[in-house]
Amino acid sequence: MLRNLGMITAVAALALTQQACANGTSPQTAPETTTSAASPSLSPSPEKSTEPTTKAPTSKPPKADPKDPILAGKRQVVIAPVESFEGIVVLDEQGNLGMTDGEADRGLFVFTPHNGKFQIKTAKVGTGGEPDCLSVKTNGSQPLTAVAVACDTSKAEQLFDVVPTGKKDNNRPVYTIANRDALLRTSSSGLIFEELGDGPVITTFVLVDNGKSTLPALD
Repeated sequence: MLRNLGMITAVAALALTQQACANGTSPQTAPETTTSAASPSLSPSPEKSTEPTTKAPTSKPPKADPKDPILAGKRQVVIAPVESFEGIVVLDEQGNLGMTDGEADRGLFVFTPHNGKFQIKTAKVGTGGEPDCLSVKTNGSQPLTAVAVACDTSKAEQLFDVVPTGKKDNNRPVYTIANRDALLRTSSSGLIFEELGDGPVITTFVLVDNGKSTLPALD
């Protein structure tokens, strides 16, 4: 009995298949559930980054032109802050570096190169027949300042970095002036040296030529 039931089922299925073919249709098959690895995606592929995997090394700051007579110790100059309207850099009667809005007898300086740095000398000699040099002075908890002292190239506080910014003011190169990590800048209390870290440079300077240096050549 079971055998006859199986045969009847097979015959019925064959009859349905033949009927479908007679009607011009194809028998339906179950769709495959697998997806080809080569099938396109509707989401766009991420573009490859054109950025370098590592940052390019920071370029070194520009150096002062060694052929510039002002930075070769051959000229006497006025130091003028670009961002200030207070005038020029001077030494007062006590030998402290400050600012004035007028002419000053001690407002001329000579930049003398020494091993890639500069001594900043007074353009006039003192009673001993030699110029003084600017030197950074510590003042406890107060900001660093500068004073005039006897010149000594072995003293780090007398050796300054004079770095061109790449800009010009009235066709004169603009510089920053620093001693080690502290930059010379104007403040409400006058001129100070301050470590700025990652902060912006506050004060830059131009060196205004005021003629040939008259300092004696030292051995």
